Amino acid sequence: MEPLNDELQAPAKRGEAAWKEQKERVSERNAQARKAGKQRREAYEQSRADARRDAERRRLATLLGK
Repeated sequence: MEPLNDELQAPAKRGEAAWKEQKERVSERNAQARKAGKQRREAYEQSRADARRDAERRRLATLLGK
């Protein structure tokens, strides 16, 4: 069965062009993974900083008797 729209199917690349295309796909996936990891790490570090600040406030409130 032939596809209805030939424009949607790009011809298969061969040789170095295929290698470069695959390399670009891997590079893009890696960039997305790095970006997601950075966002996760920043969120984690922010929550840790918030927890430290809250603990310090509680400690100071206890020391000052408030």
